[in-house]
Amino acid sequence: MPLPIEELQAAGLYDPANEDGAERLALIRWLEGLGFGLAEMRVADERGGLSAIAGDHRIVPGERMSRAEAIRRSGLETEEFDRYSTAFGFVPIAGAPIDEIGYTPEEVAALTGASQFSAMFTPAEAVGMVRVIGSSLARIAEAAVSLFLVDIEDPHLSAGESELALAHKVYEATGLLDGLLARLDPILRRHVMQAVERTRQASVGVERRQYRYAVGFVDLVGFTELSSTMAVHDLTNFIRDFEAQTYDLVLRAGARVVKLIGDEVMFVTADVDAACRAAAALMAGFSSANERVVPRGGIAFGDVVVRGGDYYGPVVNLASRLVDEAVPEEVLVTEDVQRAAIATEFEAAGRRMVKGFPAPVTVYSLACPAGPPPAPG
Repeated sequence: MPLPIEELQAAGLYDPANEDGAERLALIRWLEGLGFGLAEMRVADERGGLSAIAGDHRIVPGERMSRAEAIRRSGLETEEFDRYSTAFGFVPIAGAPIDEIGYTPEEVAALTGASQFSAMFTPAEAVGMVRVIGSSLARIAEAAVSLFLVDIEDPHLSAGESELALAHKVYEATGLLDGLLARLDPILRRHVMQAVERTRQASVGVERRQYRYAVGFVDLVGFTELSSTMAVHDLTNFIRDFEAQTYDLVLRAGARVVKLIGDEVMFVTADVDAACRAAAALMAGFSSANERVVPRGGIAFGDVVVRGGDYYGPVVNLASRLVDEAVPEEVLVTEDVQRAAIATEFEAAGRRMVKGFPAPVTVYSLACPAGPPPAPG
């Protein structure tokens, strides 16, 4: 039986005198049909999210357990449970008990499964792996929410559509999560295989596990000034296009994007010529994208430390510092890059005192990159 109008009014959920009263009542009746009660709707409305409550519950369905109950069900030791929970990045969510994170049965099962890493790896490395998974999934989640806000919610609000229509859109969008991980399984397996092959190609020592990569950085001079003058919508589109172009150009050149740091891209490859192709492609692509920003870059080659999907060591630091030494539309490379390249031309650029390095560094300027990589197949 539908909740009486009087109860809805007393709860502050419905005001028949409001011009949007009919739309609000339609939303309430729809939520009732999904099983939401008066108390749940009132709390959601107080938080300004009545139209999102159905989607929120679809995202994370099920009961929210206390930490004590979750630990009991997991069978893990308290310290181990807390380590994995923190590594995954769990924080309190709506519906959780007061002062609790609020674990669902499915999350407890995931924590228990994550503990299996410790059967193969050391405890510290196992937690590190879980931390990588948690941070990667967090980035996917942030990207998904941003996409929804920009492409769906903002246009909806601008058009003045009803709360019920927005609630339907939220509910439908969250439904895309259902079964998502199962569909991504083959993609993950491919990326693992590609990582295995990259590692084999870059490996220079079996006993000590040394890896040799060309590491490149390219940034955009003038981006800070440009972004300060752009409207939010224009800046959002610029960043979207920057990311898309970055990943496409680097991949086609035969390298891999490690990360984007503001207006700077970091990429790696075991093939020095591929690194030069990637840098040249980024320089050409970004130079033509916007006349108010100008790219510059740096590439170094040598042994690096590979950890958590990222790369560390003096070679990485040097490549990053060379960007600061380059003039706009220039890519500076180290002598190791110049020696290892087979099909790339360079011009001598002298010796530079690079911040963080005690001795002068001999550098070259990228002149003519190698041709395109061989077609796959």
